[in-house]
Amino acid sequence: MKISVVMAVYNGVHFLKEQLDSLKNQSYQIDEAIIIDDCSSDSSYDLIEQYINRYQLDKWKIIKNDKNLGYRANFKKGLEISTGDIVFLCDQDDRWRLDKIETMVGYMHQEVLTLASSFNFMDQDGKCFKVDKIKGRSNNNLLFQEVKDILTPMPLSSLLEMNFSQGCTMAIKREVINIYLEKTTGLLPHDWELNMISSIKDGCYYLDLPLIDYRIHNHNTIGLSNITDDSYLEEKKKRVNQRIEQTKKQVNNVAFALTLDLDRKQKEYCLGYQDYLSYRIKAMENKKALALVKYYITGKYKIYGHFKTFMGDLMNVIK
Repeated sequence: MKISVVMAVYNGVHFLKEQLDSLKNQSYQIDEAIIIDDCSSDSSYDLIEQYINRYQLDKWKIIKNDKNLGYRANFKKGLEISTGDIVFLCDQDDRWRLDKIETMVGYMHQEVLTLASSFNFMDQDGKCFKVDKIKGRSNNNLLFQEVKDILTPMPLSSLLEMNFSQGCTMAIKREVINIYLEKTTGLLPHDWELNMISSIKDGCYYLDLPLIDYRIHNHNTIGLSNITDDSYLEEKKKRVNQRIEQTKKQVNNVAFALTLDLDRKQKEYCLGYQDYLSYRIKAMENKKALALVKYYITGKYKIYGHFKTFMGDLMNVIK
């Protein structure tokens, strides 16, 4: 079984060495590392090239793009180039536990197509910190459900609403990557699309073990401000103000899912979820509180959402 790592790089010189060290020193040997620099204006490319030469890492390859692609297209390019049976995605500024690959490979049983681990928060100085746990959530509040087992399957219904992991925590089997490269629209983050693809085959799993230190700093491509202590209440207010726009974005999730090879039950659920989103958007845009109440009575919120969703929609209309 061949193991690949795909790393996307852009102006990451300040934190790259620590990430590279944690890759080089993995207890499970990496068969291929594809590192793509997306036209950095700092010395990231030179640092990586020198690192590869210094340690004679013959299985590592550094590529510099001719033009800036952005993080989604850069990771897509890396997945296209990679040849591993299992591919790990890697950011430029984190720190992997040295047994990360070994541990995750051990959990990638036949039915597991994508696997995302948990993580620790780390500040820009390399010190780990914790956030207060929100009741009913897991994975540092990124997963909107309580988990009891180390390995938990993630259904398509959950992923239509939101993603539960960052790409840098993921390992993906080749069959999922092949479908992703054929089907991706670029409207959703690559990690979300990969999880959705595996979920329709009942192969998307969450591993409740923190295997990376995820660095939070001013230059993250995607931050996690909505789940950290200091900004949670402010983010909650922001979500209320932007509720309609966010619900519209969920329509993109359903549209992508409907391009996949769904079975009859999955397709029916997606079409029903699409109608559910459309009705909510129309009612909120037209400030139809009574329409939302009547819709709640039909039971659709129970099927596709929950009581909190209904109350949020209602508050959005009457506020």
